[in-house]
Amino acid sequence: MLKGERKPWNSINFVCVHDGFTLADLVTYNKKHNTANGEDNKDGENHNNSWNCGQEGEFASISVKKLRKRQMRNFFLCLMVSQGVPMIYMGDEYGHTKGGNNNTYCHDNSINYFRWDKKEESSSDFFRFCCLLSRFRQECESLGLNDFPTAQRLQWHGHTPGMPDWSGTSRFVAFTMVDSVKREIYVAFNTSHLPVTITLPERPGYKWEPLVDTSKPVPFDFLSNDLPERETAVKQYSQFTEADLYPMLSYSSIILLLCPADEKS
Repeated sequence: MLKGERKPWNSINFVCVHDGFTLADLVTYNKKHNTANGEDNKDGENHNNSWNCGQEGEFASISVKKLRKRQMRNFFLCLMVSQGVPMIYMGDEYGHTKGGNNNTYCHDNSINYFRWDKKEESSSDFFRFCCLLSRFRQECESLGLNDFPTAQRLQWHGHTPGMPDWSGTSRFVAFTMVDSVKREIYVAFNTSHLPVTITLPERPGYKWEPLVDTSKPVPFDFLSNDLPERETAVKQYSQFTEADLYPMLSYSSIILLLCPADEKS
């Protein structure tokens, strides 16, 4: 294929794959735990690009476990808003763990099996988030383009509109995408350990309305239309969004939708 002729769908995007940690283990372990493979923990990759969020292993404090769930939502959101074909590692949609084993080729047991029982347990938590976000991606015309977006559709932002910080120390990035179905979407990632209040792009006659905020507890991490408390949750942020502002917690990501200013939430 000639240079410059590649399309978004030529790219397979993924966070985790079979040669490495599962998504749940990616946020739970800093080091591999492959003793069960019978090779004295010498097999498997040592460079896992993982972070246990402060404590190694499944037995951790409540605050660490909450951060891990938030990080899982962040990773999945990043995957779902990327141009190209998303690939999801089997079991990541419910948080499958292999106990930190990143080389499970030799196991014909529950380590590698799809755990339907665990999937049912998480149906009101991460699995719900994954289902709703996958559906959102399918609904958005702008997230499955045949050609890479141009400046007519895509704009990059920093803490203020139109001013992205591409430096090596930056821990924030955001973008807006014009969408023929959703009008326009705003996506932001705050990977810093500090919270930040961002300024949203001004759209006269319209307002930004929260849809996804990974820092929020279930079910407010995704404000689906069938959520009974949705209108109340949206109103809680109206004092910010009406001023084109949005407060983001540390290690969080958001999706906002552009709606007519006079439209009821």
